[in-house]
Amino acid sequence: MRQFVWSVGELPGRAARPWRSPERMAALLLALLLVLPAAPGWAQGGSVGGVVVAEQSQRPLGGVQVVVEGTGRGTLTDERGRFLITGLSGGEVMLRVILIGHRNVTRSVRVGDTDVRIALAETAIELDRVVVTGTTAGTERRRQIGNSVATVDAAQLVEIAPVQTMQQMLTGRAAGVFVAPATGMVGSGQRIRIRGQTTFSLSGDPLIYIDGVRVNNEVATGISNQGFGSGVVSRLNDINPDEIESIEIIKGPAAATLYGTEAARGVINIITKKGAAGGTRFDFTVRQGASWFANPEGRLPTNYWTDPTGNVQSLDLFAREKAAGRDIFRTGHLQGYNLSMNGGTEQLRYFVSGDFARDEGIDPTNDRDQFSGRANMEITPSEKFNLSVSTGYINNDTQLACEAGCGGRMWGLLFASPLLLPENCAVNAPTGCGWSRGFRSWPTEPYDIWTVTQQIHRFTGSATANWTPLSWMTHRFTLGRDVTNEENRELLPFLTNDTLRYFWGPRFSDGYRYERIREVVFDTWDYSGNVEFAVRPGLSSSTSLGAQYYVKSFDWRDVQGEGFPAPGVNTVEAAANKTFQTQDYYDNKTLGFYAQQVFGFNDRLFLTGAVRVDNNSAFGADVDFVTYPKASLSWVLSEEPFFQQVQPAFLSTFRFRTAFGESGQQPEIFSALRTFRPVTGPGGTSAVTPQAVGNPSLKPERGREIEVGFDAGFLNDRLGLDFTYYRTQTKDAILSRGVPPSTGFGASTQWVNAGEILNQGIEAQIRAQVLNRRNFGWDLNFNLATNDSEVRRLTGEDTTIVVGSVQHRIGYPAWAWFRERVVSAEFNPATGRTTNVMCDNGQGGATPCFNAAGQVIAPRVYLGRNTPATEGSITSTFSFLEHFRLYGMMDFKRGFKKWDNNLRARCQIFNQCLENVYPEQADPRVLAQMQTTGTLVDFVINDASFTRLREVALDVGLPNSWTRAFGGRRTSINFAARNLYTWTDYTGLDPEAMFLGGSITFQLEQDQIPHPAQFVTTINVSF
Repeated sequence: MRQFVWSVGELPGRAARPWRSPERMAALLLALLLVLPAAPGWAQGGSVGGVVVAEQSQRPLGGVQVVVEGTGRGTLTDERGRFLITGLSGGEVMLRVILIGHRNVTRSVRVGDTDVRIALAETAIELDRVVVTGTTAGTERRRQIGNSVATVDAAQLVEIAPVQTMQQMLTGRAAGVFVAPATGMVGSGQRIRIRGQTTFSLSGDPLIYIDGVRVNNEVATGISNQGFGSGVVSRLNDINPDEIESIEIIKGPAAATLYGTEAARGVINIITKKGAAGGTRFDFTVRQGASWFANPEGRLPTNYWTDPTGNVQSLDLFAREKAAGRDIFRTGHLQGYNLSMNGGTEQLRYFVSGDFARDEGIDPTNDRDQFSGRANMEITPSEKFNLSVSTGYINNDTQLACEAGCGGRMWGLLFASPLLLPENCAVNAPTGCGWSRGFRSWPTEPYDIWTVTQQIHRFTGSATANWTPLSWMTHRFTLGRDVTNEENRELLPFLTNDTLRYFWGPRFSDGYRYERIREVVFDTWDYSGNVEFAVRPGLSSSTSLGAQYYVKSFDWRDVQGEGFPAPGVNTVEAAANKTFQTQDYYDNKTLGFYAQQVFGFNDRLFLTGAVRVDNNSAFGADVDFVTYPKASLSWVLSEEPFFQQVQPAFLSTFRFRTAFGESGQQPEIFSALRTFRPVTGPGGTSAVTPQAVGNPSLKPERGREIEVGFDAGFLNDRLGLDFTYYRTQTKDAILSRGVPPSTGFGASTQWVNAGEILNQGIEAQIRAQVLNRRNFGWDLNFNLATNDSEVRRLTGEDTTIVVGSVQHRIGYPAWAWFRERVVSAEFNPATGRTTNVMCDNGQGGATPCFNAAGQVIAPRVYLGRNTPATEGSITSTFSFLEHFRLYGMMDFKRGFKKWDNNLRARCQIFNQCLENVYPEQADPRVLAQMQTTGTLVDFVINDASFTRLREVALDVGLPNSWTRAFGGRRTSINFAARNLYTWTDYTGLDPEAMFLGGSITFQLEQDQIPHPAQFVTTINVSF
């Protein structure tokens, strides 16, 4: 049933802090960018220019980075592959030509030559690609790094795939990164788990960085519109994919040591777009599309009821309402508009963009408006100093639908009953009988008048200074802030319609307003110093020292008012009853230091050792600084002469890598402290009462990981394989457990270090350039990841921790399903009931499920995992006739089970399934469970494995002559579809739907809005 959060009061006053306002900060930084002196003109001097083409097909390549080594000068090729670099001196220069997916080329050219032709060979393995995540020097080449780093080429992806959110951008792109979208609601978020479940009670979500700054990574914010304390809005999906250049993901402690006591779950680093030297380029994009409930007739159930005369009635409420002209769902309109410009000189480069999007959900009460803007700038006054400034502002307004435990359309529809139809009302039935039209609880109209919204004002800004006082010494300092202001609101106006007043009842019919205002601030201070020199020929040394300081703070206020005096009045101040008002503030601080040493041998073998020391304000009083070590090896064997003598002809490139590292996960704020809460004492005096018992010995969770893997290129690097085996141990895993009443803190929980969890598995990614001709090309990518999880140890004598229907049991995966399993039963046609119900005894045999008193006595047995054991995706891109690209992606998840609470509610609570009205036709084993009150439920814990046709797109590039006719450089039209079909045996509506947060921490579906199908047309014009 709907669990309303009826609460709001007068908004308490607070001193203004304009310097923390996201709007003011965004305006100040944008103004700073605009008032900078005009970029200096192109320097006089010589020039070089030419064209860059693909080696095999000879097709021109746009977006190629061409850099003059040793000068800082460079540019990008246009859509015809042409480039021009001016302001050069001397007789010859060295050009370095770089494009993702191609082998880098270095070429000596004569200054003055403007007809240079450079061919790039496509490659499926890129050892010289620059990586910025998890590196102390700011950037390192992939060949230098001993751990796995997954990369998503976001800018290229957005051009061809129907990607509108960060959630969609990450799904299926990186092996071992499990993205679980909770609901099909517009504006909703997801859970992300990297390399399995690694905790008992803490968040399993990775850290999020934007341009080197740690940002808000909350996943279930907003009003509890799913019930049970679960909101659905994710801060990750605030970020506009059109602003992103690439995403780098480090997956575990072996790679996350440099991020310290919050990085054990992995790190997602988002790198936004930057300007390129050259003339100013403009891009304008228009997106129009639709989303809809795919195949509702084949997915929504028919419900049954036996009337008092013994006749069985059925109800397909979706069809009934549609026939009456009252569509329950709608076709949502999707639209977006984006304008960006970038350009500059070698001294000043810039990227500026603005975007507006309005997306409607398939539930008429769900939509989102968002404006986002970005202004990035890079200043290079000399070869020794560089300053990068990154600023982003987001303003969105999301109207959320009521679903799951909240109620809403899905609740009323899935659990509809013929009993509730008007024609089944008795003559003397009370007022209101049949008003729900068959819907469970309420029809759609009472939900439509009620609004649940979240408004966001968010600013993310950073400045990174790089100073190279000497050729062998570099200093890097990053300062940044991410500020999120949330305005969460429930509003029911004064109701004048008697039918609506009937459903909302006397307490709320005069209206109410609830407000929760939150301000979340993440601050980053990050310094790194690096000394790099050649010890001797063939031996290089790189030494780094760094310090980091992070602060995150949360300031929130709740107010509620009930009973407005008249229609049109809806402020808390005007309400007759100001129910409550609360305010609180808390923060968390992390201070860390690290040192790293890297030795390189002939640019082929790299040895790395590092250590980090951290302290965090959430540690217990008995815990001081903690230390995390790291070591790695990367060896490009295919460049070693001894290996080349035995290297097979089909093997082009081979790199071996291995890494060991530790990282941590801090406890929740205040979890180590003994706290008391204020209460009203005798005579109205102030007093306190116990709140949380605390734990002064509470330590951070400690992740220890070993990675072993290789990167291999075959057939002249047209086929690439990236393979990794990982083994991750989480020690001192934190659990929230109840405390004995005798302590005086019996209503609270205590956070304790409860045990150890092991996760291990493999990750593989295959990239293949199957064909590469001028008029036809075919690229194929496949990624696969497995995960085997096991609880290795629990504190004390415990062997099992029970959390409802899931358990942490030694020898089994964390968060595994354990319930009684019914193996047989007999049906008695005389009574319509089952008898002799037998359950699994946990030893391969059977035992009675109940004793003589009807109590369950059978043991709970292992039913399956809560998260996938195997997942992966296949993507394919066909390029043909020079102007066309056809793209598709299928992703799959295997080896996990999910709780189908739709099935349980229909068949065990409301008794309106076919088995309930025709028990003689049912499987006695299942019927025996349906006839209990919930004591036997293994029939609702079902295999949720699925394969989904996630994306299909056709991209058409119009001939350049057409675009030049109206002054443009390039025009493309993209036709894309999403969520077209799902292959699954899962019993519920959607194998991905679930509660995102709150008290339900496992995979459970209960009347969530399913993920809709979408079709989007996008037009992009470049000038």
